[in-house]
Amino acid sequence: MVRKASSSRVTSTRRSSGARRALPFLLAVGVMTAGALACSAVALACVEDIRGEAVTIDQTAGSALPGDTISMNRLGGGWFRAVEIVKEGGSSDETYVTLALDGQEMITTSFAVLKNPWMQLSTPYLVANVRTEGKRHTMTIWYSPELRFMYLVSLYVDVQEQGVESVRMQAVMNKAIHIAPLPGMPTAPVANAALPAFK
Repeated sequence: MVRKASSSRVTSTRRSSGARRALPFLLAVGVMTAGALACSAVALACVEDIRGEAVTIDQTAGSALPGDTISMNRLGGGWFRAVEIVKEGGSSDETYVTLALDGQEMITTSFAVLKNPWMQLSTPYLVANVRTEGKRHTMTIWYSPELRFMYLVSLYVDVQEQGVESVRMQAVMNKAIHIAPLPGMPTAPVANAALPAFK
């Protein structure tokens, strides 16, 4: 619009002065339009992430030997809330747990570490501890607010002790109806295909 106006020839002083009088009005309309578009963009940004139903994923493995790794993987986007790992038996509690979202490690710890009261975490944002009743050891990891992931949640249990009779993993998360990429983060090729359901 500006280039076109500058290239056109003014044919009369009256037309030029009329254009000058109209300029403040046009500028005001432009500012109002830009403001409306900005508000619309903000409104759309607020609804880009739409949460679906809460789900609980449960997986149980039998006895495990030192060196065994038990894994639980789910494709899909959503919000990760908490995980509970129940270990039956074990001689030293040298069993390690790793949570990874979209291939990025969130936490790695062990039953032996979190049995120590000085190593346990209890904050408004993260809870991590181990409770022991007889030969049952329960590790709890809880996040608030939930951690957002785009396409993959993985949980690994690495057994490095004798006598582990069973391992049960239970994760709580929300599915995503729609989830937007974080600023500067490339969209994963499987992200949209995997939504809304975990696989």
